[in-house]
Amino acid sequence: MSTKSNRSDFPPESKWNPKAIYADWKAFEADFEAAQADLSRLAAYKGRFKEGPSTVADFYQEWELQLPRALKMMTFAHFAMAVDKSDQEPKAYVGQIMGLMSQAAAMTAFVEPELLQIGEEILKWTRQEPRLEKHYHLFHNLIRMKEHTRSSEVEEILGLLQDTFRQITQTADELAETDIKFSPALSTDGKEFPVTQGLLDKNATNPDREVRRTAWESFCDGYKSHINTFASNYLAYVKAQVFNARVHGYSSVLESQLKPFNVPLEVFHNLIDTFKANLPTWHKYWDVKRRALGVDQIHPYDIWAPLSKNPPEISFGEAVEMITEGNKELGEEYVSILRKGCLEDNWVDWAPNNTKSQGAFSTLGKENLPPLIMMSFTNDISAMSTLSHELGHSMHAYFTNKNQPEIYATYGSMALAETASNTNQAMTRNYLRQSRADDVEFQLALLEEAMDNYHRYLFQMLNLAAFELEVYTRAEQNKPLSAGILQDIMKEIYAAGYGDTMTDDPERTATTFAQFGHLYIPFYTFQYAVGISAADLLTSRIKAGEPGTAANYLKFISTGTSMYTMDQFKLAGVDMTSPEPVKAAFGVLASMVDQIEELTS
Repeated sequence: MSTKSNRSDFPPESKWNPKAIYADWKAFEADFEAAQADLSRLAAYKGRFKEGPSTVADFYQEWELQLPRALKMMTFAHFAMAVDKSDQEPKAYVGQIMGLMSQAAAMTAFVEPELLQIGEEILKWTRQEPRLEKHYHLFHNLIRMKEHTRSSEVEEILGLLQDTFRQITQTADELAETDIKFSPALSTDGKEFPVTQGLLDKNATNPDREVRRTAWESFCDGYKSHINTFASNYLAYVKAQVFNARVHGYSSVLESQLKPFNVPLEVFHNLIDTFKANLPTWHKYWDVKRRALGVDQIHPYDIWAPLSKNPPEISFGEAVEMITEGNKELGEEYVSILRKGCLEDNWVDWAPNNTKSQGAFSTLGKENLPPLIMMSFTNDISAMSTLSHELGHSMHAYFTNKNQPEIYATYGSMALAETASNTNQAMTRNYLRQSRADDVEFQLALLEEAMDNYHRYLFQMLNLAAFELEVYTRAEQNKPLSAGILQDIMKEIYAAGYGDTMTDDPERTATTFAQFGHLYIPFYTFQYAVGISAADLLTSRIKAGEPGTAANYLKFISTGTSMYTMDQFKLAGVDMTSPEPVKAAFGVLASMVDQIEELTS
């Protein structure tokens, strides 16, 4: 594995190509100025929807011209900032775009209230005006959500507030990605290892236990040194979300996040209940791993410790080929676009430089901006798996943008998005389990990767979902909340998850809530578990060659927001209103624990 850490050390093919999108920041500024000037054309429709279907169609035609450009600029600036936190230039532009989006929200706040004044007549307009035909689902959902829409004046004020609310998220990002300084980790022989957001996974999987321990402690201590600020900032965000939910007449923030997608609250609660009922599986895993590592006690920094003695080294190109081969059942278009995006079109910024943001993500893509992936590729199975996951998002974006008009050309609910990413990942893993079945060392490394994935989605994210539920419930009931209370909630949740087989360090574990930017999208976390559960079921069916399953899956990732979420899952052949897919996922988890126990004993 390369020891390079400066962004300039990596070749062009390991980084995105911003000049293919904007020649320079002056070109970006010109686009921004044009977008700002064009907003007035949208505002000109205020008070005019009653003129009839033609006027409404004219508005949406204009809207579909302007929205992609705004999203393109927002994505471009955010991505530039994420891949290199030392670059100060994009930060100012992110602030500008946030202001523009807030301004746009305020100037178009009249849309929903005016449409609701027309009422169900608007559904008839979709049959009278051909340009509005595609809007039927949009209008149907708007009428369904009528009780949660305020007057145009109130919605305009709320639109203006969005820039202030987004700044809370930006503050958390700046604090985590720029201001925290982590002490280096130390190896058994005293060698220093840098601790950064981009190198978090690499340190966590280091074979040297002392590196793992000191890196984990350094990471937690970095957050702990700012924990009061993180807590204060997060509570400001929580209060903003409670305010927004109350203003729009929701009974809770949870309802405000699920009802717009017509997702029953039971989907969330069934998932949390199933998780709690299956905690013994995790307790067994901690003990299996403890014995496999040959230690008297297992600690949180051992969770990602490698068990395989000779883990495979995988180049970026090799990873792309594995992923492509693993998903061949989804058709030639799917795999050819995926391969070209990775190897020719610079979709992936994979250089693991020391100024890169934590984690990995894929963007939606708009106009000449492809679905971009930010990650740190570390030449191992874990990095290959992360790439496969993010490419699932990218292919979801590709098929959605190709098949949907602009009004529906987005991921939809996060449950849908996480199903697409986890399916691509599970398809790859399934292929490697079969094609490399005789390589015991490879199989063990692959199982470790799978367990890391399940740990993230069926343990960490569900712990965070339980944390969110407790915090938002307290906020909605006007109960006390503080940095100390947030940490106590986190400690208690993890104590149940770790059980008696994990030796915890509660004061450091308590900082977990500050470490995940996912909490700045309310109840995003539990949707990972929905996604991985649906993905397991879909992968088993696609790989088994069940007639129509692959074709229906491609339809599923092409729907955008043109259908309600549960109907989209039914299109793919999965009933997520039932707890059964989640129970099945925990069954897969239990079988993997047994396989690891067998291989390591």
